[in-house]
Amino acid sequence: MSRGAASVIVLFLTLLLTAFLVFSPRFFSQKNAQNSELFKELLVKRFTSLGNSVAHSSFVEDAVIMGEEANLIEIITRLRRDEPEIRFIHITDAENKVLASSDSTMVGKVFDTKILATGSNAVRETSGSYEGGFSIDIGKMKVGALYFGANPRMSAVQLPSDVNPLAIIVGIVFAIIAFFVTLVSGRRIRTKLIDEMNRHQEEMFSPKIESLKKAQNEAQNRLNEVNDQIKNAELEMQRFSEEYELQKREAESNPLVQSVEKLKAAEVNLIKRLDDLKEEEAQLNTEISLLSQKREEVLSALEVEKKEERTLHEKLDLIKKKILHLETPGK
Repeated sequence: MSRGAASVIVLFLTLLLTAFLVFSPRFFSQKNAQNSELFKELLVKRFTSLGNSVAHSSFVEDAVIMGEEANLIEIITRLRRDEPEIRFIHITDAENKVLASSDSTMVGKVFDTKILATGSNAVRETSGSYEGGFSIDIGKMKVGALYFGANPRMSAVQLPSDVNPLAIIVGIVFAIIAFFVTLVSGRRIRTKLIDEMNRHQEEMFSPKIESLKKAQNEAQNRLNEVNDQIKNAELEMQRFSEEYELQKREAESNPLVQSVEKLKAAEVNLIKRLDDLKEEEAQLNTEISLLSQKREEVLSALEVEKKEERTLHEKLDLIKKKILHLETPGK
């Protein structure tokens, strides 16, 4: 049910109750015993109206669906503050397990009652006390229930038979005030719910994003180290080549080292050094390959984490769309 619809219902019920209170004495001249029955009926209608307006409000439905215990407790606190006659309030799930209650010891327990055995809402009176039960539904599916008990302070009095214009004016003013209060409070609670969802979303995704950034930076640093090692190996190989060429030229130009055997020995030593360098180069290439493979694995892990993040965003968007659809069933 949307906020506007809930406010209109509150306005209509308040005007209806005002009209009933003002005009009923003209049609029903009751004695004190009859007045007592009339007040019982009025109290039942009042508690029925109160229970329906709370159980069918969009912010209560959203809080039950999302399991927001803090928001449900806030709703219970405001309701008890506005209605001091209420003794207890329980909000349960579809299995009558208490999600939030004015009695903290009841949270998590199953509330044993059969008040909703005959319908989706009921209010009954026992020895001056009233107990109400109201089903919280999304379409045709029951997602929870609202239960409360109350001890009304009203007593039966002799009803006047004349219509009091002041009572009509006061009732209309009260209905208009109740309409705007319900509308404004619904907007405030809705805004608070959206802010709370955004805060939970940031708390849920921020650690994953930070861990992904950290892993990416570590992989980039390792890749830079590998590139530096490759450059150093290439520079050392170039230095050895230049040294070989220099020694070869010196040997060819120096008349004291013209011996073929010495040149062969020097050549063997240089070839050995080149083989060692090639072996080192092969080892470096192997290490580079392993590091490249690790880099691909890290990049693949990053891609999987990004896909998971997109999936979580899509699920969150779907939940928001479902909530928006539930709030505006006529669209």
